[in-house]
Amino acid sequence: MVDWPLGQFGSGAVPWLVSLFVDAPLRYWLWALGIALDIVTLLVSTRDRTLRRAHERAARRRDGRPPPGPAHGPAAGPPRLSESRIDAAHMGERLGLYVIIVLGEGVIQIIGAASERDDWDGPLAATGLGAFGLLAGICTLSLLYGTNGIPHLRKGTLAPRLAMLLHAVMTGFLVALATALGSAITHVDDVLPRGQHWLLCGAVAGYFAAGLVAALPLADRSDRVWLLGWALPCLAVSVTLAPLGERLPAWATIWILVALVCWQILYDPGRAGKPPSGRRGWGGRIRRTARIV
Repeated sequence: MVDWPLGQFGSGAVPWLVSLFVDAPLRYWLWALGIALDIVTLLVSTRDRTLRRAHERAARRRDGRPPPGPAHGPAAGPPRLSESRIDAAHMGERLGLYVIIVLGEGVIQIIGAASERDDWDGPLAATGLGAFGLLAGICTLSLLYGTNGIPHLRKGTLAPRLAMLLHAVMTGFLVALATALGSAITHVDDVLPRGQHWLLCGAVAGYFAAGLVAALPLADRSDRVWLLGWALPCLAVSVTLAPLGERLPAWATIWILVALVCWQILYDPGRAGKPPSGRRGWGGRIRRTARIV
């Protein structure tokens, strides 16, 4: 399986197994080590390197052994190795479904936090609606205008192992976002705690950065200016909002983030079923991605 090196190299699972028998904080360091080993495996295990190692292992196993077959038969040649590839369409469907599950966890966090309140008032309504709107906007970007759950990633332009890595990073930011939204509902009558406020802004900024990393290196040179106009304003505002918006109420912070997600949707809506044209469209927009089918 050349497209999924983690299915062959289980070194990243060893620290997780060891962590079952140790206490914090060493357990957390083992988790970090397991994640780091998986990331390195995805980065260095290319298709050519995997096939070369498979041929080398097969050659070592043949050393000193008689060829298979009858004793007086023709000498057998080296075994032929075949490679298995991932079904790209099925992988995209599964990764997109995982994004839906993670966003659903955000919905659970919002509902759970709201159910613990005795009274429902204006700030709670504004915060809850904004949180749902933020999750809906991210779902739109990831699933309708992206591939593999990654916003604005073109189909077939990224190796499956790298798409899995980028997807894992992006969903990590979405998990952090779900936690921060639950905390925002809890603190609707006051400003968010500093750590939760930075987590909320940082998670959205990381999500925007993942979309930029997915789209920018694979774009044509003429399109990169438009991609920067799509991503950099949202990335800059979300990063700046972390230190400068600490005194804002939770609902205000969330609605600012909703506006940023809406900017990305309206800036580059794309057209369902049509490939990206790479040309500037109406209102300074470029059409780059197609609806996932």
